[in-house]
Amino acid sequence: MSRPSQYKTKQSEAILSYIASFSDAHVTAKQIVAHFENCGTSIGLTTVYRHLDKLAGSGKVRQYVTDGTSCACYQYVCEATDTPEHFHLKCDGCGELLHLGCAEASVLQQHINNEHSFQINPMKTVFYGKCQTCCRKG
Repeated sequence: MSRPSQYKTKQSEAILSYIASFSDAHVTAKQIVAHFENCGTSIGLTTVYRHLDKLAGSGKVRQYVTDGTSCACYQYVCEATDTPEHFHLKCDGCGELLHLGCAEASVLQQHINNEHSFQINPMKTVFYGKCQTCCRKG
């Protein structure tokens, strides 16, 4: 009976390793499933979500849900990405979610707090527009 438990642990480690390979980028559960299928390993979507929930609960990955229509995406939590003061950019063209952690974004956040007495929740703040690739296409 210890074999299935070990298998699940190996799956979880493989999923975490895959997410970590993206540095500060985000991945979806469907991207994870596709990656493992391309590598010849079949991991079902339900299994991936179960592992992602556990990884998010343990603080190893961060889950983002940007709106009610898109699926959640996940980001590896490491020293470089473990800062609550960051925003996200979501492309209206391709749907890519980009991590925005720059000093200017922090300046904007401070301005809104100081001048408008409003505290932004950076974990839920998303700017919509078009990424560089989509701008070139159109």
